[in-house]
Amino acid sequence: MKKLLAALLLVGLCGCSATQLRQEFFGYSMNDVKNSKTKQVRDFDMNASDCIANIKVILKDMGAIAREDKRNQYIVADNFQGVFRSSIDTTQVGILITSISENKCRVEIASGNIDLAAFVAKEITIKDRSEKGVVLKE
Repeated sequence: MKKLLAALLLVGLCGCSATQLRQEFFGYSMNDVKNSKTKQVRDFDMNASDCIANIKVILKDMGAIAREDKRNQYIVADNFQGVFRSSIDTTQVGILITSISENKCRVEIASGNIDLAAFVAKEITIKDRSEKGVVLKE
């Protein structure tokens, strides 16, 4: 009973919602991206596996640390503080890649930091990294 009261007190004092606490302790999930009202959505003319590989290169170039769920075509990345001032090393961005057709995929990007999600979406969309073999264009 004391542990439950301590947990409730902690939640009340920090002003975090249950969703924010879950995201903090367990990370940004695919459902968080799917259900985000502020997610960034982009379509690309390439298959999903090529898109994932290209996004991982772009994230690496940004200094981000990315973890991939290959089965669900989902990437969680953090450590953007080197390229985006309004984030800390644990601010996560979720990136969900979905095949639309054989050579077209949809990329959904969301984060608890709305500005960071928009920044990452912009970087993924406009970066022409042809010198490294990576080109993502809408």
